[in-house]
Amino acid sequence: MRAAFVLALALVGHFPPADAAVTAFELGDQGGVILPVSLNGRGPFRFLLDTGSTHSAVSEIVAAAVGALPVARTVVGSALGGRDVIVVRIDVLECGALVARGLQASVAALDPVSGADGVQGVLGQDALATVRYTIDFRQHKLLWWPDDRAVASGMSFALEDSHGRFLIELPQRRGVLRLVPDSGAATLLLFDPPQQLPLTLLSRQATLTTMSAHGTVRLARMRELRVGGATLQNVAAVVANRNGSEPGETDGLLPLNLFDRVTFDGPNRVLILEGTALTPA
Repeated sequence: MRAAFVLALALVGHFPPADAAVTAFELGDQGGVILPVSLNGRGPFRFLLDTGSTHSAVSEIVAAAVGALPVARTVVGSALGGRDVIVVRIDVLECGALVARGLQASVAALDPVSGADGVQGVLGQDALATVRYTIDFRQHKLLWWPDDRAVASGMSFALEDSHGRFLIELPQRRGVLRLVPDSGAATLLLFDPPQQLPLTLLSRQATLTTMSAHGTVRLARMRELRVGGATLQNVAAVVANRNGSEPGETDGLLPLNLFDRVTFDGPNRVLILEGTALTPA
């Protein structure tokens, strides 16, 4: 669910140029981006765009439907832990202008995280890391950019490679937060946050479910989260204990549905954020 904040930055680039491919998406109940994806020439299937996931995933039913053969087993980790899964080969994945070949996708138990959204797969960084695209949360459109032209104006952040995902650094009044920009996260998630953060822990707990695990998290509120030269105030958050699946360099997950438009420039390792939850720092 998107937080209500005062709009302080104007939207730009409402109308994409003619050479930008556009894919309409559905906004899920928890703010997730649900896209039509074809696998091995079949589909489309309902996939969650998850920029916080290292690899793509499919349900067991979809794997069987597209003839994806098992090639390995691995352990899939998440914020709450990991589990052993089968890995299948996807010869061709297509979504709008995106074409990815030879992906090795995990077979995931998607029912616990799909809810009413009926998600059948996850589109992760193995398919996304080298392309350029904009998620427009207001117009429910994803724009695929074909070349190196400037496609958005907003706050820019360097994307740092971290174990198959991207991290951005957000300097705070005291210290620095290193967060995964995550289109699959419903809310700000922090691992073992340092005491100097302006964070209020609430008395309530909740159960958080991911593709690989579920566990108890502490509800909290971030009184101030600095994002570049702007500030998000009173941001809903959850606090989780770090587990062995989560690298020590990661402080948490930044939900991208807080913003109006988010642009990933994979080749140049740049993230651009625009609009909504931002007020001058």
